[in-house]
Amino acid sequence: MEKPDFEEILYIVSGVIFLASLGVGLVIVGDYVIGDIMLFLSILWALSIFLFMRYVERKDSEE
Repeated sequence: MEKPDFEEILYIVSGVIFLASLGVGLVIVGDYVIGDIMLFLSILWALSIFLFMRYVERKDSEE
């Protein structure tokens, strides 16, 4: 497995920080269900971006 590019890491981290901070903020305010959903979405965001970037990298290497 190759080392991830800086852009890939930047996309993953920016999405996770945004969704996780929004989720934590909602949990603090009192919307526990919505906050938990946002935290779950942050994990899903990180995985989807990581897998998508791997797919693009694999497609680029085939050509």
